[in-house]
Order: sequence, then structure tokens, then C-alpha cells
Amino acid sequence: MGPIFRWAGSKRKLIPVLNRYVPEKINTYYEPFCGSACLYFDLIPEKAVLSDMNSELIFAYQQIQSQPAKVYEWLETFEVCEEEYLKVRGLVPDDLSDSHRAARFLYLNKLCFNGVYRTNKRGLFNVPMGTKTGTMHTLHQLLDYSKALQGVDFFASDYHAVISRAVAGDFVYLDPPYSKPGNRDRGEYGPNSFHFSDIEKMMELLADLDARGVLFALSYCDCEEIRKFCLPSWNIEVLDVRRHVAGFNAHRKTVKEVLITNQEILFMAA
Repeated sequence: MGPIFRWAGSKRKLIPVLNRYVPEKINTYYEPFCGSACLYFDLIPEKAVLSDMNSELIFAYQQIQSQPAKVYEWLETFEVCEEEYLKVRGLVPDDLSDSHRAARFLYLNKLCFNGVYRTNKRGLFNVPMGTKTGTMHTLHQLLDYSKALQGVDFFASDYHAVISRAVAGDFVYLDPPYSKPGNRDRGEYGPNSFHFSDIEKMMELLADLDARGVLFALSYCDCEEIRKFCLPSWNIEVLDVRRHVAGFNAHRKTVKEVLITNQEILFMAA
């Protein structure tokens, strides 16, 4: 099934490639930068840990998991128009009931520009309404998503704390926000998002996972900052990927990305 949420940097179009990196047998699936969790929703493993620093995202997932009908009751009260969008955007999450708060997030995510999550200095969501947004979720869809999420433990937490608990037999897929020296932070992933200064720490953690028999796959932009920390035994596949955050199609460019794994991949892309 497809993901619930739209998210900047989603790997939905790379699912056929990513599936080559997934072991046949997984005890627990970990996705610490879950965003839209498109790989999770393609696999729907029996047991998973999904986490992200974005607490509003994780809260919405938890409410859809536990009370999808109540979330839908609020969702269907929202009209799909810019006036309503601005009204809902102006609501303060902490002032709402749990289901109302989750419905607000789901509504704004569905209608906002390019699935971008960005807040102002006061922590309030400030992304304008988009144009190509599709239709709002139905009750049937939310019930299906709730069923698909029953085997998931959610954490609004730093990736390091979450995947440090992985053990041999588990599989970790990491897709952190891409950051390189000199890149301007446009805020597409929310506050305290992954920064290039975190790369060394992340790669040290992957080396530790490797030593403990935990299989992983990492998606990142192809850059020296990431390659220099790879162990010789790891495999690197280079892909041409079209970025989708730019506002106009003419400005959306193809970039080099890498998929890094401690598994043996038999069929690499040409």
C-alpha cells in the first residue's frame, strides 16, 4: 500500500530498488527517519520501529494507529479550500484533542505545498496551500492504515537512541535529510533535522551495527563526506534520482544518490 503522508525527499519511486536491500527474513524493521515511511508501507513487516524527531508526525501516526475513526470524524469537518486551510493551519496543536490534532496534521500534510513540513520561529506550521494535492483520505483508508500499523512501536526521538537497540536479525533503513557543507537549510524537514555535521556520528553507529550483525541500508546524496566513512566491506550503489522539492518542474534536477549497505547485493544498477 502507499504511504499515508506526503513528505519531502520521499523514496516512493525507488521502492523497486530499495526492495533489493531488504533481507528475506527480518525480526524487527527499523526506520529512524520515517517521514512518509514508504518502504515500511510497501513491506508491512510483522514488527517494526518507526521514529522521527518530528513529534507532530509521530503523534499523527499514533492516533491513526489507535483511533482512526475519531481522526476521520474531525477530518471530514474540514473543507478543502484555501480559507479553511489557513484557518486549520492557525490552530495551535496543544489546544486540540488528540484526534483533532492528528486530523489537523493529516489535512495540512495532504494540502500543503509539496508535502513540505516547515515551522516559523514560534514552532507554528507555515507552509502555504499547494495546488496538486489529490483527494482527502476516506474512513476506509484510515482503517486500513490503522490495521497496517498495528505491529509498530513509534518514537519521537533521535535516530541514534532508537536504532542503538537493534540486534542481529533486525534490519535498519535510514533515509536522513540530505545535507552538505554550503547547502542552505530551507526547513523542509522541520526543526533539529539531520545536518552534515552528524554524518560521522551516524556512520560510526552503522559500523557498530555491522559489528553486531545488524543489517542496514542507507540512502544519501553522493558526496565525499559520506563515502570517506564507509567500511571497505560495504557495498555502494549510485543512482540518478530526480529531486522533487523545487517549486517548478523546470527547476527539479537529477542528482546522484548512493545506497550503502553491509549486505551483498547481487544485482546492482548499471
